[in-house]
Amino acid sequence: MASDPYALADPLEQPLAPERVNYATGVLLQAEDFRDEQTYHRGRLATALRHLVGFGTIAGLAVRAPAAEDNELELHVEPGIALDRYGRLIELGEPFCIRLARWFEAQTSPDLRAAIQRKPRTPLDVAVVADIFLSAKDCGRGKTPSFASGPFDALDALVPARLAEQPQLELVLRAEGPPNAIPTPANAWPAPNASAEAKLAAVLGSWDIGLSGDLDEGLEPLAEHVEGTELSAVLLARIAIPAILAADAPSGTRPKLDLSKRTRVDNGIRPFIYLPGKWLGRAPVAVSLVEP
Repeated sequence: MASDPYALADPLEQPLAPERVNYATGVLLQAEDFRDEQTYHRGRLATALRHLVGFGTIAGLAVRAPAAEDNELELHVEPGIALDRYGRLIELGEPFCIRLARWFEAQTSPDLRAAIQRKPRTPLDVAVVADIFLSAKDCGRGKTPSFASGPFDALDALVPARLAEQPQLELVLRAEGPPNAIPTPANAWPAPNASAEAKLAAVLGSWDIGLSGDLDEGLEPLAEHVEGTELSAVLLARIAIPAILAADAPSGTRPKLDLSKRTRVDNGIRPFIYLPGKWLGRAPVAVSLVEP
């Protein structure tokens, strides 16, 4: 999904001062005041969520392997909700599919070769390995007349009437070759049975963990992030796509899909949010972590 040129940058991606708009009779309000009002409440909620529960999958978002004998290799992501590294909620309201065969054809031969993995680094004999990430994007919905902003004086300018908080899924090739291991998310937070001292030390040392500390307070990449990808995104699953490529194949040989084998999906490596004692009311649906 390409960035919407009409959507402003999300203010939650920058350091925020906890300032509320001060309303008073006779004060003239501008568009900036209403944006600041939204930003204050969104920012306080995001800060609380980020420090209370972290980031990752909250509910749903299971990634399903393509069906047997499906030549399009349709990878399915079920509806669900997650929390990104800025503390923003990301909701996928309906099932989403990625046609792996078409995605595979769109990749360059060097990129596919770089992502080739062999046993024991992958459960398949030969596979192209990729990770699927979920991130948040703002997209303009509808258009409404407005005064032009910037170096313009048009009276018939248009702006989005609404900003839709949309999920964005991205399939990223893993080019870590031997001897480098393909990184997976790591969690340094103390376990529930940790000592009180360990828990307190973690609380005292966890203020704004993950931020760069620079003036713009950007996010630091985690182990699972690939250079050039969205750093606020959360990992959903690791995909091993069966491929055909001889170990001694010439450097220009392009890997081919191996449709005789099933694509493997590992949901178990993702970061997730689980609160002991949560009141759900009924048993969760049975979900397999690895398919097929």
